[in-house]
Amino acid sequence: MPVMKIECRISGTMNGEEFELVGAGDGNTDEGRMTNKMKSTKGPLSFSPYLLSHIMGYGFYHYATFPAGYENVYLHAAKNGGYTNTRTERYEDGGIISVNFTYRYEGNKVIGDFKVVGSGFPANSVIFTDKIIKSNPTCEHIYPKGDNILVNAYTRTWMLRDGGYYSAQVNNHLHFKTAMHPTMLQNGGSMFTYRKVEELHSQSDVGIVEYQHVFKTPTAFA
Repeated sequence: MPVMKIECRISGTMNGEEFELVGAGDGNTDEGRMTNKMKSTKGPLSFSPYLLSHIMGYGFYHYATFPAGYENVYLHAAKNGGYTNTRTERYEDGGIISVNFTYRYEGNKVIGDFKVVGSGFPANSVIFTDKIIKSNPTCEHIYPKGDNILVNAYTRTWMLRDGGYYSAQVNNHLHFKTAMHPTMLQNGGSMFTYRKVEELHSQSDVGIVEYQHVFKTPTAFA
């Protein structure tokens, strides 16, 4: 099912202040491309909307392409009980964001309900300014821990208006209701995912186009 629609709700708190966004999009799993456009239901966000790009997109792993000989384990899970994801993001200035991702499926639609808790950000953190102007691409290391647990880690960085960078270390723990497709467990299962996002954000409306591709061996080293 290469074409899939998206419905999405992201809700939670940032340093104790509540926020919520709702929206929708679609994507093509054969192309590794998806869109998601969301709107705040509680007025302008109190923090940089660029923090949400990877929740809006990286929350929907279903749209990643896989190399020849491998099945998309996320689409396989959608037909075999689904999966959940728990994420922790540790920011360079002491802030922490925790996200719980849950999904349900209706035909060719995946519906995401994502719960976010951000805490510990200092009052002068760049997340409360307009200094962040872009999310940079990431390369994620993924590997199975048993036949129904998948973990990954990567570094998020953002470009700042003054030419500097802001960063966070990210870890995800994905729990599959049933065993992952066996191709993921071959050769030790260790793989990588490259992702990039194009962003069009305001404090009330956020939108992304995301591209994500899973690979086993970098082309430069093949």
